[in-house]
Amino acid sequence: MDPSVQRALVVGRLLGVAATVLALGSGAHVLAGGHAPSWGALALIGALVLVGSAALARRPLTVRLLLPAAVAGQLAVHAALTWLSPGSGAAAVGGAHPGHGAAVAAAARVPVDAAGAAAASAADPHAAGGLMLAAHAAAMAATVLLLVATDRGVLALARRWAALLPVLAGALPGPVAPRSRPPVPDVAAPRPVPALRGGVARRGPPGALRPRVA
Repeated sequence: MDPSVQRALVVGRLLGVAATVLALGSGAHVLAGGHAPSWGALALIGALVLVGSAALARRPLTVRLLLPAAVAGQLAVHAALTWLSPGSGAAAVGGAHPGHGAAVAAAARVPVDAAGAAAASAADPHAAGGLMLAAHAAAMAATVLLLVATDRGVLALARRWAALLPVLAGALPGPVAPRSRPPVPDVAAPRPVPALRGGVARRGPPGALRPRVA
């Protein structure tokens, strides 16, 4: 495969793994009752996930390769979002589990019409913990399936393009060679006529043809 195509695949895997883990992990955390992270927290967590994804970028993504990384990624995203959430300190003071402090703090600030459901979830921390665990497990499974399917499709497309590129390059017209001129024969220079002895001969008939004087 062409080296430029291989570099593009490595960069695509790196960004794809980091973005998928961060997006699905933070989405599952919020849907399970956690606080929505700020842009600064997302940038910090995204940088950490991007560094961790560098170990997976140079190989084809498979289920066996991605499953441990996806589990570690969801745990890291959950821990980072919980630690960076604004209600984590209040939850720690109240004696709640630090992993679900955001859910407890959110339950204390909900409107009155949703106070019953929030109080139920805060009163039963095991139910809130089960919901958070199920959400992150679903995000982990979706991450593995989505990344494996995308990587296989992109890799097959890159192989077809690499096989088709030489054919396209051979079909293009090449540069037209200039016409060669026929070789010019060498013309020998005329030899110089040797000068006669006695100088230049006088004009007139030869001596044998001259008339004799009586």
